[in-house]
Amino acid sequence: MLTRKDPDNADFRFHFAGRAPAVAEILALDLSEVRPDDLFFEDLGGESIEIIELSFHLDKLYGVRLRFQDLLADEFRMDDRGCLTPESLALLKRKYPFLKLEGFAGRPLERQTAFLTIEVIAGFVQMAVESKPGAFAEAPESQGGR
Repeated sequence: MLTRKDPDNADFRFHFAGRAPAVAEILALDLSEVRPDDLFFEDLGGESIEIIELSFHLDKLYGVRLRFQDLLADEFRMDDRGCLTPESLALLKRKYPFLKLEGFAGRPLERQTAFLTIEVIAGFVQMAVESKPGAFAEAPESQGGR
């Protein structure tokens, strides 16, 4: 069982909130194929319907609503080259401090969710859990790999 010793630790976020077994189950992958820095869509082959399914699964597991679609909000603008504007990068950093946005300034994105790694999904869960009244300091018991 993991506790909140260091919430900025990537391993903590991955195991506590990201729940690699949930991602592996939704995408029908072996648990060993899912790593914190894997991109949900590009690396793991996830589809839009699967991110919705994952959201429902994590809601059942942790009792929190995840809104991955907020990453697609109109408030995040792209320039003519398909790059996030500096204002949008700053807004993303402010709203989602766990996002790994280094290297995205000036880099065209094929899709706005290009930075949606398993670790980022874990950050969304952690942020949602911590914002709940009476947030707990331990993860529910581990399900183990499937």
